Amino acid sequence: MHYIRRVLEFVGILLLFLCGNKAFAQVEVVADGRLQTILEQHIIYNSMSKTFAGYRIKVAKFTGENAKSQASELKQQLLDIFPSQRVYVVFDEPFFNVKIGDFHTRLDAFALLMQIKPQISTAVIIQDYVNAPAISEEDLKMPEYFEEDLESESSDF
Repeated sequence: MHYIRRVLEFVGILLLFLCGNKAFAQVEVVADGRLQTILEQHIIYNSMSKTFAGYRIKVAKFTGENAKSQASELKQQLLDIFPSQRVYVVFDEPFFNVKIGDFHTRLDAFALLMQIKPQISTAVIIQDYVNAPAISEEDLKMPEYFEEDLESESSDF
């Protein structure tokens, strides 16, 4: 045991000596060209992404035998009351969570929360990845991206 401690102390001192003499050395990073390609694809994907960090209102969560049907029923009620808002039923085991809205700021979400709170006291504002605002009916549809489309778009730049 004592021997191992002495060896570790010696290695530590040796490392300090070696690192101390080369504290101002420059480092050159050599990377595979494929890394740049992956980085460029990531940038293109992010520019096409229609989600960003924002806020939603978690209205209720259900669990048990009828949880899915209860969540769907509440979703329909919320759509009837707030037709301009998107309502989501998300399964996060073991719960079916009902969420409403896609808000940029907590303050935007708070305005809707004040309308929901009198009927459903359990509603709270949560951070979530939200969808970009819908500009037209076309924006409500999920786009299909194909690799050929990405290549043709990137060659236009």
